Amino acid sequence: MKKILIILGLSFSLAGCVNGPNGTKIFLPTASVANPVTPMSLYDLKATYAIAQAGADIYVQRYRDGFRCTKTKLESVTNICSRRSIVMKMQDADRKAGIALGHVEIFVRDNPTIDASAILAAAQSAVTAFYQIQQGNP
Repeated sequence: MKKILIILGLSFSLAGCVNGPNGTKIFLPTASVANPVTPMSLYDLKATYAIAQAGADIYVQRYRDGFRCTKTKLESVTNICSRRSIVMKMQDADRKAGIALGHVEIFVRDNPTIDASAILAAAQSAVTAFYQIQQGNP
């Protein structure tokens, strides 16, 4: 009996508008809360990530092609090279930013009425960290 009451209680709390006894409608206020995170803000973050990822791909490809910085040949205007330490940092930051963006997309899709600004801010900081590594500010 306890399990049935718990299941009924959970089902009522998860529904936006439920039928109560005698067919009366019970309105739950959480169903009408608008999410301040719009699909546009998620799109902006994904576009920023795509731009940062394009720059990282070029940097990593330059490293793979053999244009590597050494102790005697550092980065300069005449010597365009990639440092292994930066490549490693970018790959780690890229992985973290991709995971954070995936979490935001899933959260916004599955919870349209819950405020997703905290998880969006976390993803923004991950993308910003990824971008700053490319700018030479690890």
